[in-house]
Formats: sequence, structure tokens, C-alpha cells
Amino acid sequence: MKTLFEDMGVDDKSADSFNIRIDEPSGVQKTVQEVAESKEASATVRTLEQDNGKTFSESTTLGRGWSIFRVPAHVREVDNRAYSPRIVSIGPFHHKEEALRAFEDQKERFLRRLQNQMRRRGCEVDLKKAMKEMEEKTRKCYSEDFEGIKSDDFVQMMVLDGCFIVELLRLYTKSYQGNDDAEEEEPILETRWMVPNIGRDLLMLENQLPMFVLQKIYDITNQGANPLALNKLALRFFEPLRPGKDELSDDILETIEKQNTNRQHPHLLALFQYSTFHNSQGNPNASVQTPKSSRPKRYSESKYEKIPGKGWVQNATTLRYAGVQFKKKSGNFLDIEYKNTVLTIPTLYIDDGTSALLRNLIAYEQSNRSAGPYFSCLAVFLDCLVDTVDDINILRDAGIIKQAKGGDQEVVDLFNSLTKELEIDMDDCYQLKKHIEAVYSHHKTHEAMVRFYRALSKLTFLRFITAYLSTLLTAISIWSAVKNCNCEGKKPHT
Repeated sequence: MKTLFEDMGVDDKSADSFNIRIDEPSGVQKTVQEVAESKEASATVRTLEQDNGKTFSESTTLGRGWSIFRVPAHVREVDNRAYSPRIVSIGPFHHKEEALRAFEDQKERFLRRLQNQMRRRGCEVDLKKAMKEMEEKTRKCYSEDFEGIKSDDFVQMMVLDGCFIVELLRLYTKSYQGNDDAEEEEPILETRWMVPNIGRDLLMLENQLPMFVLQKIYDITNQGANPLALNKLALRFFEPLRPGKDELSDDILETIEKQNTNRQHPHLLALFQYSTFHNSQGNPNASVQTPKSSRPKRYSESKYEKIPGKGWVQNATTLRYAGVQFKKKSGNFLDIEYKNTVLTIPTLYIDDGTSALLRNLIAYEQSNRSAGPYFSCLAVFLDCLVDTVDDINILRDAGIIKQAKGGDQEVVDLFNSLTKELEIDMDDCYQLKKHIEAVYSHHKTHEAMVRFYRALSKLTFLRFITAYLSTLLTAISIWSAVKNCNCEGKKPHT
């Protein structure tokens, strides 16, 4: 599959800095960056083949409206299953896929349930009419036009998918609060494997509805019946999926909601990503959020010298040789700190959904420059920290990594694959970078110690091999001697 830039003879990695000139009717030329800054700007591009057989329209909008993207084919190649929903499809990317059709009946049931509640409250608002008015705005949020989906079908999809999400969040919150009302009982919530799998599907980049659609449906169907904001319902629902398993108290939710007053998240995945880099008080972590205006400028450095990768920080085994101690802490996994030779890292829980969750959070950050690349920074950090199973053992012994499933090598492979096809500027994570550079500086001043311990480790290994071979040779010699004695004892007397 070719992307837009590949078709023009430019690779994806250089696409961000590549300026395409577009001739306007007036003869004035603009770069793509200038065009993208206009909300009404658009450009004509050739139809490009997609990995699933669908195409971009010949008039694809290049404005700021894009917030929901299809994951590029070269990224999907790393782990294709991580980006495809397994139970429920939301939005147009996976609309009416055969493997997901079984759940459509459940979405219909949720819609009828919500409509019945509206009738009992005397609410006669036409949901389809409300969604029809938002159709054009909604379509502009997607990176593809979906001209193959007719207007009526698109509007029905908005109603069906949006009502399912809103009602699911509402029912889950009531269940969380201990509401035992028989009318509120929901079989899906009583199915142990269903809720976490639906939650993972709702946190996939290709499986999103714009937040303003969900908010509109919530406002229409709620009408004061539930005093909680939609964002709070969503964050409560996704709480079990947080990488650090940190709890969201009512105070934290309230703090995050206040900070959201002037912030409109484009979709649920964006809301979840924003919520994960808040500390136990609900405030943004200093280690991962620093205004660009306060970041120091280093004019002597080339921007290419700042690009992180292997060696940005040494692996756990090397750092331990250098005298660095590892310590766990509670809270979200992005609150990393180095002080007095102690590298403190919050606990990360590894389960069946960890890979898909991290990959979709990273895919969202990669597709949106306005989103802080916090999980992208985390991916680089983990890739550097873990090279072998020995590194995993060190982190596990410190309580930093806890595995629910999978072997040690699987975790190594996960961390090492998160950075594939990743583009990142570490200046966007300046405070985290400051801690890592302190670790690197400590290692540089203790390189002699590292070399000594590595040599000692090799010597110990050689001694083990020597002892093993010596024991083996001794055993062979004894066995040979015994065998010879037996043979001599069996010789006939003459």
C-alpha cells in the first residue's frame, strides 16, 4: 500500500518536514503546513489504495478537523490485531464488518432501552434529526470521506453507536455505585470477560466517534437525570484499564473535569490519554508536562542529535552495575523520577490488553501533533531499559513490572516493538528527558565499575562452564572406569 507521500516519492518519515506546494487559482502558492492551518482549506489528491481496499476521496480535506485516523499499513504490520476491534465496531472504519455483526443486536437493544427511558420522562426529541444536523461536522473528523456510506446509514450509525456508548457508561456507573435497581440490570455487565474487552475496543484509534456526538446524545437523553458529567462516566468505566491500575477518586475526577472546562477532547481515546498523566491529586505530572516556552534552547545541538533511541538510557542490568537502584511507586506509569542514584518508576501491569492499549495510545499521539507524546516517550524509555530477560527480572524484583499473563520474553518483545515506526521529538517530554539524562550522566561517571562487573559476570560464567565441564569429564571417567572393571570381571578363566 502506498501513502500519499510515498506516491509523491517521499517516505513517511520525512513527510512531516516535507513541504508540498499547491497552486491556488490566483497563482499564489502555499505549503501544506499553511494550508492545514486554515479550517476551510482543502486540496485535491489522487485516490490512494488502502490496505483494506477502501480509498481516499479525490477531494480529501487537509484541515484541522481530522481527529480519527486509520492506522497506516506499515504500523499495522508490527501487530495487526492491536488495532482491530474484537467485539464491537464504533464509527465508520469497521462499520458492518462481518466478524463484528453479532454485536449489532446488542446495540439495537441498548437503543430501545434508552428510547424507552426517554418516553417515560416525556422526552420526545428525535435523535436521528439531531444527528443529521451534525453529520457533516462528524464526517470531517475522519481521515476518509466514506462516500460509500449513504447519509441515512451514516446517521443511523451515529445514533446506534453513540447511544450504545452513552447507555453503557451510564449503566456501568450505576453498577459501580452499587445501584441494585432491577430495571437497571444489564447482562453485559454481569459477563466477566465482556466489559474489559468492550473497553479495549472503545480505546482503539479506528473505533471512535467524535466526543461532541456522544455529548449531544448524553445531553438529549439525560436531561438532568444523572448529575455526573459524561467525561466522569467515561473515565470511571475505563479505570480498570489504566496501565498503572491507579484508582481515580471522586476528587481526582473533579479536578480533571475542572481542567477540562476549556478543553474539548476529540474522542474517548484522547480523554483517556489526557487522564493518564495526572498524579494522585489530579494535576498534570511535572515529569511529563512542560510548556514549550519554558524549555531550554540548545543552539549548539543539531535537532537530529536530540532524537532518542537505543542508548538514550542504558538497560536495567547496566544501570545496576553502575550503582543505580530501582524502586517502585504508586500512581500512573508516566511519573518517573531519578534522585540520589534511585530510579523510581510506577508499577506497570502487563496483561492481555496492555499491548493493544499502549499501541493505540501511541498511534493517537503519532497522528495528532497537538497531543502530548507521553506514551511515545514512555515507549522509548522502556525499549532502552529492557534488552533481555535479565532486565525484566530486575524490574520485577523491584515491583516495577507485574505480569498477569505471558512469559518474560514476551514482555521483552513487547517493549522492544513499541518503538517500531515511531517518530518523536523528546523536547516535548523535557522534564522526563531531564531525569533520563541524569541517569545517563551517572552511568558515564561509573563506566569503570560497569566494565568491572561485566568482566566479573563473564568470569563467573566461564567458571561455571569450567566447573560444569570438569564435573562432566569426571563423571565420564568414573563411568568408563566402572565399565572397564565390569568387562575385566567377565573374562573367562584359562
